[in-house]
Amino acid sequence: MLAQHHSKMNVEVDVDTKTLYVTQELTYKNETLDTLKNIVLNDWINGYSSKSTALAARFSDEFDRSFHLAKEKERGAMSNLIISDKKNNSVPWARNNNFQDLISFELNEEILPNQTALFSISYTIKIPSDKFTKYGYDDKGKMYLKNFFLSVARWENKDFNYLEIVLWMLLQTCMKNV
Repeated sequence: MLAQHHSKMNVEVDVDTKTLYVTQELTYKNETLDTLKNIVLNDWINGYSSKSTALAARFSDEFDRSFHLAKEKERGAMSNLIISDKKNNSVPWARNNNFQDLISFELNEEILPNQTALFSISYTIKIPSDKFTKYGYDDKGKMYLKNFFLSVARWENKDFNYLEIVLWMLLQTCMKNV
């Protein structure tokens, strides 16, 4: 698989509120033979946003109750998302309630094979405590960041590859019903 995109970011850090203000320029090159009508972004930080996300279920599966007992201020989240295309037109986006760590946005103009598209993205990240995964803020005021910024989901088999997440969620639902 070839690299299909790259990002440039400007990030303002507010240490007191444990918040990042991000402006991200995403350049996406369609190196597939398919015409793209939407793009899916990984939003891993939003997995920390509630006790009902796939990440929360993972903690529960590992018998780690710290996330479920955590105060809201200790959990992370992404908010204030604005996506614009190269013409500065707003791009509508959606988040499926079952997949809080994925964002899908419909393109104002399709991206043809070998065509490149540019998007401006701005958002706010609330950094979680590092007590859940060792990434986030610690009690000494330091921040350890990994996979906290938006990234494009992998394109595979003519679609953005989030099938493994769907299958995992289905498996979790089936196991609860046994």
